[in-house]
Amino acid sequence: MSPVRNALKISVALACLATVPSVALAATSSASGTPFAINCTKLQFKPKRITIACGDAGIFLGKLKWSTWGASSAKGAGTYNQNDCTPDCAAGKFQSALVNVTLSKVKTCPGQTHPAFKQAALTYTGTRPKGAPAKLTFRCPALPGEY
Repeated sequence: MSPVRNALKISVALACLATVPSVALAATSSASGTPFAINCTKLQFKPKRITIACGDAGIFLGKLKWSTWGASSAKGAGTYNQNDCTPDCAAGKFQSALVNVTLSKVKTCPGQTHPAFKQAALTYTGTRPKGAPAKLTFRCPALPGEY
């Protein structure tokens, strides 16, 4: 094989290798622009459950199925679940209601690489349970060392 041909093969190989990081970087940056849901201490993409009462998990959205998930909003349906705490929260039973969920208000939380939905609108398909919210605002997860 001639030296020119070897040099050409090496140049082509180096050019191919040089494009791999830029392709990986492009995939990462587009993925990092997709909003996540705030689920207490973490961000999650299309979670099946979002805990609302982070201290005891006594209120949560469950069985979530997302019909759309975009850059500015996400829509899905599931159940709103709340512990009735009768006679106390340890012995209480969960009451459930069907709910439609719309996530919105995208912001990037401090220390996070992904933007996140900061608000949820809840529309109950039946009777809204007593004390159940129509709108939720999620707090950013605490940074390591913060409580």
